[in-house]
Amino acid sequence: MHPAATYAETVSPHTCTTFRALVEAIIPNTATGYACGDVQTAGAVNLCVHEYMIWELDHSLSLVQGFYLTVVPLSSPVAGLLNCGAVQFVASGQMQDVIDYSVWAGSPFASLRPADRIRVLAMLEHADLDLGAVPPPFRNDAGLIRYIIDFLNRQTMFGNYSEWPAYGKTRLSVPTKRRLEGFPVGWIQAEYPGIVPGYRALLGNVLTIERQGGGSSIVCS
Repeated sequence: MHPAATYAETVSPHTCTTFRALVEAIIPNTATGYACGDVQTAGAVNLCVHEYMIWELDHSLSLVQGFYLTVVPLSSPVAGLLNCGAVQFVASGQMQDVIDYSVWAGSPFASLRPADRIRVLAMLEHADLDLGAVPPPFRNDAGLIRYIIDFLNRQTMFGNYSEWPAYGKTRLSVPTKRRLEGFPVGWIQAEYPGIVPGYRALLGNVLTIERQGGGSSIVCS
């Protein structure tokens, strides 16, 4: 793994911009003054979930190489997949909003409005593009593309509503060196009270057996 202190510096700015655009589209921030309180205004970018996604893709997924499963850094290839999808999306004339050409050169995906980014994800999931033009290891592999798009959706939600943002300055350390520095915002948003030893679990229903005249009957309490 990359040393925590220098890991962020190893990530391409184009990759970082693309993942910021991804998590912003999936969990956007909301306007201030939201009825449920200001804590509910925070979106995935505010909680640095794009950093979590890059870390997970570079350290947690394995691909078969030869005869072995190997952890392969995938954040850059996935960013390339999203940007390639965005280019083909725009070329097909499917966009429904304006393009921000000021960021197009660095990240075509980020140049799209959030709703169009979601449409790019749908296009990729359905393999509705030239699969031969996407970067390896996704080239001509609709199944792997479908898997990674599903992963991006699920893992963004997990990063946002897990304890990860509360690890603060240790969030990019190896898991054994991460330390909570506060109560996770995502837990507050989801009204999750946090971990408490001894949560009660349903072990079954208490039954009462009544015996009368040599017979018996079971009565639920």
